[in-house]
Amino acid sequence: MEAFIIASGDEGGSLKVRRIEEITSARAKEVLEEVRDKWGELKHFQQVTLDFLTRFSKLPANKAEELVNKLCENYGLSRTTAIQVVNIMPGSNEELRQILVKEGKTFLPEELSEVRKLIEECLRTEG
Repeated sequence: MEAFIIASGDEGGSLKVRRIEEITSARAKEVLEEVRDKWGELKHFQQVTLDFLTRFSKLPANKAEELVNKLCENYGLSRTTAIQVVNIMPGSNEELRQILVKEGKTFLPEELSEVRKLIEECLRTEG
């Protein structure tokens, strides 16, 4: 899970954290691209992060957010867990089960298959 920190500065140059928001890797990629487009070249660590996110983000930010919302609404997942599912896009029910263990409830095999089907549909529409 990525964290996006919203901060504002004061006259003395100090930054104050206004909000911390959990975002998908796809959204983090989008934010770094916006920073690059606005300010030009990224710092080394930012560029390395953008390269990684470009390589491993499997959906555009808007589709990733839609999938997060569906997982939360349809399966009662916490936003944090839904973001992990979207970032990883598990390839098997067992891999999905390992991510969902944090939810503190047992998911039936049918539920795991439904979630995987939803993931596969999202990937298919983007592929």
